[in-house]
Amino acid sequence: MMVEMLVILAVSLVPTISIHCEEDKDLEDVQEYTQKVHNIGNLNYWRTAQQNFQVFGKFDGDPSASIIKAGYYTENNVLIYGITINCGNKNWSSQVKNHHVTNWIHGDLITASCESGAIFDIWFKVHQPFMMSWIFNGQALQFDTRMSYILHGTTKLRRIRPLRVPTKYGSNKGKYFKVTATGAAKFTRLTWGQCVSWPKSMKENCQGARQWVQSRSKMKPVSGLGRFGSDMPIFAPTCFLNSKYYNYLQENVHPDRRSGGKPWCCCVDMVTGRTINDDDETSCAVTREGKGGCEVACVRQARHDLIAEAMAQQDQLDLIP
Repeated sequence: MMVEMLVILAVSLVPTISIHCEEDKDLEDVQEYTQKVHNIGNLNYWRTAQQNFQVFGKFDGDPSASIIKAGYYTENNVLIYGITINCGNKNWSSQVKNHHVTNWIHGDLITASCESGAIFDIWFKVHQPFMMSWIFNGQALQFDTRMSYILHGTTKLRRIRPLRVPTKYGSNKGKYFKVTATGAAKFTRLTWGQCVSWPKSMKENCQGARQWVQSRSKMKPVSGLGRFGSDMPIFAPTCFLNSKYYNYLQENVHPDRRSGGKPWCCCVDMVTGRTINDDDETSCAVTREGKGGCEVACVRQARHDLIAEAMAQQDQLDLIP
């Protein structure tokens, strides 16, 4: 039986593995969830239209009968942009609303998108009011591009961008983000805001978390999704000497509404990647204006035993001809 939940967000930050998200919510294997969001469309509050909605889940059994749907809706529950994942048919389709809801584009799922016992994720990225994208398990659910133009001073520059979403209402009218599932698909977690998150199962595996985020980023294919990616690859977590441990100073945590477009610098636990004492407020500072670099110093959080271990492993790698 589906469980319906509605969470009205508090404005304050909730300390979690995802840094500076508006909310990071654990779900208890639900099959229906509605997330209410606030101040969408108010650029005085958000600074930009950009938002990330990330949903994590698992297939608790045979997924052949599983259909997963996600959508962004207005205050009056009118669809802005939606996606449908059909595991049995191994395909996907996106939906928009004009006079009525219609399918827009569709395609096939990549191999092994739905597997019994596996985890899955949906990433909904809002770039601009009519430029939005869906990602399922690292597969961009969009294709084709358009040419757009931007003025740089008096020079008109061409840019190749994803297609404009042909829907009646833009993302600036968003009020609810909804997900539903049938069959073996269950939702376990949702994060949203001007932030980036990754599966909790990778909290002690920096290399895995870094590759996971970059594979969904704007990094060039095959490592990333290029123009159809969510964010710039620099916002992936950094690892100490390419080890499994997180660098105790993360210098490029995704900007949010309070950082003025500049990345955050954050002190984190080298094993989990979480901010120290789960406190985003005191563990982070905005990068220095015009100079780059960080105002915070995280030497006290450096684990000398882990640093020595990582350095010894690096020395062994250097000996390999």
